[in-house]
Amino acid sequence: MFESTFKKTSFNKFKGILFILLLMLSESFTYYKQNQPEKEYLGRWFNASAKIQIRTKTGFMKYKFTTITIPISITISPQGTATCKIGNVESNSLSVTKNPGNAEKTGVIYIVRLGEIAQINKTDPLSKKEVELWIKPIKNEKTLQVEIRQMDLLDAFPMGEVVLEKVMSL
Repeated sequence: MFESTFKKTSFNKFKGILFILLLMLSESFTYYKQNQPEKEYLGRWFNASAKIQIRTKTGFMKYKFTTITIPISITISPQGTATCKIGNVESNSLSVTKNPGNAEKTGVIYIVRLGEIAQINKTDPLSKKEVELWIKPIKNEKTLQVEIRQMDLLDAFPMGEVVLEKVMSL
């Protein structure tokens, strides 16, 4: 009798664990699907002369701003990855993440985290900086508005808003 109860309990535990594993697997597919960029965002986007500002801290709550002009390109793939080139810095296999906030209120639909990047060009005063691209909802199928943000802990300084033109569809 004890052996029969033990087998039933073990079998029920096995079914429970199997159910949890299947649930986790199905959730991972849902997450993957949610992070795939919408079709109109896919492709290569480019601007040959984008103006951005680099913020350099000079003291407590004091900053110096350096304006530079650089080429910027981003290629967004159907798999939810991006390749980005800002000036002389190229980053590959970046994750295109859906903005967790309300895109209509925030004005940002996707975020691409480049992480810590090197000097953008020879006039860039910072040897390294943390950068993110905040992609805005598309209003015109041939242009993509991107806000470039210099991250400093919780402070996201807007380096510039750039309009990129679509040069290739995927």
